[in-house]
Amino acid sequence: MVRRKEEEPAREVTVRVAKRAPRAGRDMEEPMPKLRRPLPMRRGGGAARFLLVTLIVIVLLGAGWFAARTAVTGLDLLSSGKMGWLATLLNIKITKLVGEENGRVNILLLGVPGDPKHDGPDLTDTMILASYNTTDKFLHLFSIPRDLQVDAADNLGIMKINAVYETGQSKNSDGAGAAIRTVGDLTGLTVPYYIRIDFAGFTQLVDELGGIKVEVKKDLLDSKYPADTGTGYQTIDIKAGSYTMDGAMALKYARSRQSTSDFDRAKRQQDILLAVRAKAKDLELLTAPAKMLAISDIIKDHFSTNLNRNEMMRAMQLWADFDPAQVANLVFDDATTKVLYGGKNAAGAYVLMPLNDDYSKLKDFVANALTQTTATAASQAEEETTPLKIEVLNGTNVTGLAAKAADTLKGMGYTIVRVGNNATKGIAKTTVYGSSTVAGSAVQTLADKASGTVSTDALTLPDGVDARVVLGADYPTQ
Repeated sequence: MVRRKEEEPAREVTVRVAKRAPRAGRDMEEPMPKLRRPLPMRRGGGAARFLLVTLIVIVLLGAGWFAARTAVTGLDLLSSGKMGWLATLLNIKITKLVGEENGRVNILLLGVPGDPKHDGPDLTDTMILASYNTTDKFLHLFSIPRDLQVDAADNLGIMKINAVYETGQSKNSDGAGAAIRTVGDLTGLTVPYYIRIDFAGFTQLVDELGGIKVEVKKDLLDSKYPADTGTGYQTIDIKAGSYTMDGAMALKYARSRQSTSDFDRAKRQQDILLAVRAKAKDLELLTAPAKMLAISDIIKDHFSTNLNRNEMMRAMQLWADFDPAQVANLVFDDATTKVLYGGKNAAGAYVLMPLNDDYSKLKDFVANALTQTTATAASQAEEETTPLKIEVLNGTNVTGLAAKAADTLKGMGYTIVRVGNNATKGIAKTTVYGSSTVAGSAVQTLADKASGTVSTDALTLPDGVDARVVLGADYPTQ
């Protein structure tokens, strides 16, 4: 279900299905103070006194010890430490998260398919490091691209970072541990916590919240989004505008790979994350931990974390406390940060690597970003969203193939500047050549959409052309 704002007419989201061949802390308590002679009542502090009296009345009237404890904990009256004696009285443990006393809490957020029918059910489709400055109440979100090649922790070997969780899980039954240690090594940060949710759990969470409000800043068209059932594709067509998205559409919006770069996709995922937080706060779930924990019970089969119950409640308190304007959205990529470059690994697979293969550059990038505690200074500027200008050349003897491919790519949002025949015929494989001024991830996305591979050969393209697609005999003619 996708709904537009009430003041705007509804837009429909087109879904077309086409078949394709199958493919393979520490608890702290303050002692109760000694009894003293009553002091004269002062002006001010009325709210605190009223709350105290209310709690005493609750207990005396038989509402019960548990009700009083729940009220105190839910209202976050103990985090300042000023009412620690009340915590002792009601036997409430005050939990602080690892890193909180030093002013920074880091949590790794993992999204996986989860469904055994999915290719790679434990490959992390989403990996976001949330780093919260508890002093300045500023949140940095670092999205880590799944194609980043790493030397994984726990001696798991060299692989794409999206395979670390899966490999750690299969070899040591500790995928989450391997993931947080690998990310810690990459960023130079201590990452003590993780939260993992699969696609079904995410969908259920959004639906339990009653949908989330998302501002779609530009049209999104993806003709190769995996079908909900079977092995085919479906087309996702979402126009720019304001939407209330249900779980299924929010998942599609977050996962779609039809974008100009990794930054674009990662930014959408971060927008979805903040939209979930906003809806939970609107429903007062973040200040009523019992309600939020009830939702977690609903999705428990699709959700895991190493935060214990008290730590989870404390995390929700922090999550509710910051200003959404105080968020920096950051991505490791080869377009906006320029800390990575794209290429082929020894097996011929596309991967991202740090410039000069120097992983310390990632630590430097993170360290520099964390010194910025204003949203304008810390966030990356969104890159231009102008579609790539491409030329499509027919390298086969199939008449009209270039025109057909050009129409398909135009429908995906690309600008076609030329259609014609390649100088050489008999090309076996479809190949994409990118300009040196275009991000490698954008060229790789084009190659994926054109069912081709990116050439590593240097090629000078005509002025006004960002990329060239040379069609080979492997290009689908149906």
